[in-house]
Amino acid sequence: MSTKRNHHLRFSRHIYRFLYFPQKTHVADWIKDINHVVEEYGIDVIMPIWDKGIRKLIEHKSLLQSDKLIPLPSLDDYIVAANKGLLAKHMEKVGISGPKTVRLSLDIIQKREQLTLAFPILAKPLKSGNGRGIVKLENQDALAKHFESIGLKEEYILQEFKRGVDYCCNVLCYEGEILAYTIQKGTLWDSKPFTAQVGMDFVHNDPLYQMMKKLMKSLHWSGVANIDLLFDPEAEVFYVLEINPRFWNSLTASLMAGVNFPQLLIQLTIDKNIEPQGYKQFSYVNLHGLNQVYKRDKTLLFKTGFIWQNTPLRYKIDDPIPIVYKFLRGLKQGIFGKSI
Repeated sequence: MSTKRNHHLRFSRHIYRFLYFPQKTHVADWIKDINHVVEEYGIDVIMPIWDKGIRKLIEHKSLLQSDKLIPLPSLDDYIVAANKGLLAKHMEKVGISGPKTVRLSLDIIQKREQLTLAFPILAKPLKSGNGRGIVKLENQDALAKHFESIGLKEEYILQEFKRGVDYCCNVLCYEGEILAYTIQKGTLWDSKPFTAQVGMDFVHNDPLYQMMKKLMKSLHWSGVANIDLLFDPEAEVFYVLEINPRFWNSLTASLMAGVNFPQLLIQLTIDKNIEPQGYKQFSYVNLHGLNQVYKRDKTLLFKTGFIWQNTPLRYKIDDPIPIVYKFLRGLKQGIFGKSI
């Protein structure tokens, strides 16, 4: 189900039926559509994918006429996990390391003595993804100048900037217990600052895993989540940066490591149980990362084994039409300034 009539995934050969419903003004009408589809097509599992849909179904799950919804956290825990400022306070309370964080205010912009953080700092919108709106500021003048320029049209937090090694941990949980997970160490990034990893090594790290167990337990988490972390090698400390309370961009990488998170979530919803999962350690680059590696090493073109086993290219070849459609739509938008 989608409120986007021409979503590129409707053209996937793996989609059995794509159902378009116009955006509803009231949540109750949206859930009414869901109830209708569940009954008419004999749906076994209701799986919201993106943040807005997840939150709406958590808030209004009493309107669902079936028990087919995937396990999800409580609304209070979801709000804490999704809000960088609230998460920082929660972690401080339960004893989990994170960068020192404060909420941005006009007083902080205008008066240096109001800021309790040490520069450099990162300014982050409370609602952002893939690095949108995040800037590094070296001093009070830079802080004031930046927000005088862009204004305070949305809420921001400020965090002390930490240097270290980027990690991610993906989890599937039920009532605070981690049932499946993968850990990735970042190796390659896009040219735009603070964006997601385009290359990573799947690794095992018990101190990080124990930290995730404590964090997910404290949130009584159910469902999937993606946690961004930074490792300070001098202090030998992991810092939790944020939680993305949904599926993540590198989901195919987790699949190639041996953990099929969507399938496991479906199985958990239906059977209320899944077997313990393991994953292999290997290097992965997505197609953006593959392009970067090729620019540095032209011999990569002949390393067909690496391309086939360590990138998502085989999945793209297996299901090419959504990619072609998305490319053509983007091309038309760039030329004519409108969607198809």
